[in-house]
Amino acid sequence: MEPFGLAVHASLEGSGVSGLNVLVSGCGPIGLMNIAAAKALGASKVIATDIHPLRLTAAAKMGADECINATEESVYKTVRSLLGERGVDVAIDYSGQAAALKELIQSITHGGELRLMGVPSHDILLNLEEWLFKGLIVRGLHGRRLFETWERSTSLLVTGRVDLSSLVSHRLPLSAAEDAFEMALNGQSLKILFEPNGTCI
Repeated sequence: MEPFGLAVHASLEGSGVSGLNVLVSGCGPIGLMNIAAAKALGASKVIATDIHPLRLTAAAKMGADECINATEESVYKTVRSLLGERGVDVAIDYSGQAAALKELIQSITHGGELRLMGVPSHDILLNLEEWLFKGLIVRGLHGRRLFETWERSTSLLVTGRVDLSSLVSHRLPLSAAEDAFEMALNGQSLKILFEPNGTCI
C-alpha cells in the first residue's frame, strides 16, 4: 500500500482536492500517484510539472489534465494562461527545490494551500512577501493517517478508480542495481522492479 498512502494523504489533508484545481510539482513515483489519487478524489483540474519528459508523459497517463516542463516554460505563466488570474487552489510539492517552490507560491490563489511533501537537500531561501499577502496556508506533510488513509487507498485500488500498473517502467536483474539507481537519479525511469532469479521484489 505504500507509498500510495502518502499520495492519498496529501490529497485528503486540509481542504482536500474535491472540486479544486491542483498543481503537483515533481512527478516521481509518489507525485504520479498523487495525480491519480487527486483525479479519483474529485479534483477539478490537475496540472503536473517536472523537468523530465519521461515523467511528464507518465503524468498525462496518470490523469494530469496539463503537463508543464519547467525547463521550457514558466510554471506560473502557464498556470495563469490555463486558469486565469485565480491560479490553483492547492499546490503539492514533491521536488524540494527552491525554484519549484517559488513558482508554486506564485501560482496559488489567495488563501490557497501549499502542501510540502518533498524534503529539500539544503536550506532554501524564499521571499515571504507574496506568501504573506496571499494568506497562503502551508502544510508540511509526512506519513499518513493510519486507518483513514489505508481505507481510502484500498478503496481506490480495489474499485479500479486508480491503476498504478503503468508506474513500473523497468524490470531489471539485481546485478543491474547500480545502473537502476543512475537511471532513477537522471529521470530516465519511473518505478524499477528488481528480479533476482526471475522473481520481482
